[in-house]
Amino acid sequence: MSNSHQPDWDVYFCYLEDTPAFISVDLGLYDLAPLPDKPHLIEVVVGLLTTNEDGFPDNEEWTKLEEIEDVLVNSFEQKLEAVFVGKTLNSGRRGLYFYSGDTLLVEQMVDELREQFPEYTFEHQLTEDPNWEVFFEYLYPDEESLLRIHNNKILQLLEEQGDQPFVPRKITYTLYFRTAEDRAAAKYEITNSGFEVEEEIESEEYELPFSLVLSNQSKADEETIYLTTEMLMQLAIKHDGEFDGWETQIVQEND
Repeated sequence: MSNSHQPDWDVYFCYLEDTPAFISVDLGLYDLAPLPDKPHLIEVVVGLLTTNEDGFPDNEEWTKLEEIEDVLVNSFEQKLEAVFVGKTLNSGRRGLYFYSGDTLLVEQMVDELREQFPEYTFEHQLTEDPNWEVFFEYLYPDEESLLRIHNNKILQLLEEQGDQPFVPRKITYTLYFRTAEDRAAAKYEITNSGFEVEEEIESEEYELPFSLVLSNQSKADEETIYLTTEMLMQLAIKHDGEFDGWETQIVQEND
């Protein structure tokens, strides 16, 4: 695995085949994938023993699932030099996903897992996936889920610093566009919506060189932030651009 890889695991909620699901994925692989020496997808599925009405495990089973995961990941990483890329949880099943160059020992290692955890059922599947389509199209979050993940990371940092989320403060948001005309159209559309234009910069270093920095006075609670950033993300997409996130100062109780 490349030394430039910095694991960045996160989890998000979604629906898979109309059933509620949690997907955990290593976001840090996005800019490195696909790895040309690891074209084989390995999927191992564990059948849960007990589930609630949504198909998720009871509290007591989480520890055992973590133990199974640790054994499997260590085994695949050490013996196959496989890369653990993501996992799913839905419909009473835990799916674990790896990419590898070598798959000769997979069946043997799954059999060893069955011996170590005889109360569980295990299935496995090997697929040629040199472009890592399962990683990008199945495991990796869509734009809306990715936005929630990024929002939650910032909100968590603010909370750790004692931020008071329901106190209004200045928040800045950055958008990037392909052309000056796209930026101008987005700017015109957002006029009279409570935002101030902080900055407009052009930099040919970026694929989307025309930036637009907006600000407003707003609370920084989860619902307010999500509604605002979702609206700005859709605005950017409408005008062939991208929403690049937000930042604010910490507001503590004694401020």
